[in-house]
Amino acid sequence: MKYLRRFAAFFAKRLVILTLCVSLIVYAFYLAYNLGNAYILVTEGLEKRVDVCLTRDDYASLNNYFSASFLSADPVLAAAWSEASPYFFYDITSFEYEISLQRLRWHPRSGTVTCIATERVTDISGKVRAEYASKAAPDIVPWKSTRYTVTLHKQSDGVWKITGLEQDTAYKDTES
Repeated sequence: MKYLRRFAAFFAKRLVILTLCVSLIVYAFYLAYNLGNAYILVTEGLEKRVDVCLTRDDYASLNNYFSASFLSADPVLAAAWSEASPYFFYDITSFEYEISLQRLRWHPRSGTVTCIATERVTDISGKVRAEYASKAAPDIVPWKSTRYTVTLHKQSDGVWKITGLEQDTAYKDTES
């Protein structure tokens, strides 16, 4: 009986350790999976947003990255189709986009991810649209580099969407 009790205790300890290790591996995988999705969504989504603002093309593709409530309330996107946009008078053919993410954090209980994203758009190429030749300056206004606090929420269908973009007004770009 003594040996059976020792064997059961040995087996129980090993089973608890194995369960903890497997649980830790599953949690690490789930964390990496969600943060990887968020990283891709933020980098591609913010680049697509700039692309739509500059070229005014393919607005519908933003639904893959942003929630409908965000898209309807975004002042930068709203201005892109009006003369309030400095790019309205131009046909933009290309631009260089850079983004860096810091502090990517997942909050599993609330189903949110937050991060700090800094975007820069350099080397905007294009030409003045013919109908606005008299109104537009010959040089394209550079895009203002910005730092955002980005918030993503997991939707009821399990898809992550960007639901908030808060601009850091104190940010000063030192690289441009």
